[in-house]
Amino acid sequence: MSASATETAPEKSGNGHRMPVYFVSHGGPNLLADTEYPADQPIARGLRQIGDDIRALHPRGMVVISGHWEGNSGKRGGLQVNGLSATPQPLIYDFYDFPPHMYRETFEHKVDPKLTQQVAGLFAKAGVPIDTVDRGLDHGVWVVLKKAGLAGSAFPIVQLSLLGTESMDDHLRMGEILAPLRDQGVVIVGSGMAVHNLRDLFGSGPSSGGAIRPYVKPFDMEVDRAVIESAPDARRAAMVALASSDNLRKAHPTLEHLLPLHVAVGAAGYQANTKKMLEAYQLSVSWSCYKME
Repeated sequence: MSASATETAPEKSGNGHRMPVYFVSHGGPNLLADTEYPADQPIARGLRQIGDDIRALHPRGMVVISGHWEGNSGKRGGLQVNGLSATPQPLIYDFYDFPPHMYRETFEHKVDPKLTQQVAGLFAKAGVPIDTVDRGLDHGVWVVLKKAGLAGSAFPIVQLSLLGTESMDDHLRMGEILAPLRDQGVVIVGSGMAVHNLRDLFGSGPSSGGAIRPYVKPFDMEVDRAVIESAPDARRAAMVALASSDNLRKAHPTLEHLLPLHVAVGAAGYQANTKKMLEAYQLSVSWSCYKME
């Protein structure tokens, strides 16, 4: 995918309201356990605030890009989008060795093949191959949205895969292609983790204790500088420059949980005002979440 050389702010829709873009850190299925993530604690409270924020927008739909669905890296483009039929598909319980009740969790939601085709059409117009499929939402979508209080929402939810490559530039371009949806009442959400090193997390005992690993806050600060503090004419370059960070491969041994942030930033545009809506750390993960508008 080739990057655009310049950015021109799109015209707003007829009602003058352009939807914001969000990046959320989604955690595992135990996020739904109130004993581990009580409603009055920062992580649950921050996610609920994001959910309330989205619900108050009354969006026409939501497009979510999760770190748990990567496209076909052997195919140029390699994207996939769900929602071929009008019936929601069974949830994907893509996690292992959790208590049995977590595999019985539900998440009521709507789908909309018209929105799916709209997403596919944007990429087709840009010359990016994309396949429309029937696929359930993975836990990078339904767990965090449920914790945010968005189960049973009136708007449909469409999930889009990552590209199946680790190109930050290409994932920014993905967001740029999606950006026109914002002027049509569609909220775009990237779902990953700002820092995501499960090797250190599960090799260190319970996730609720222990010292924060030395790379976590420094990389989180690098993300803040790129997403919040960088000048509009330097933001795209700042996001690509994360690939050269000395902390990158400690914070993200693989990049699938970081790249949804690049999609979100590309969709928001490089002149967006960005607000950090959640800051929290556990051992080797960061829960940072952002709103861009």
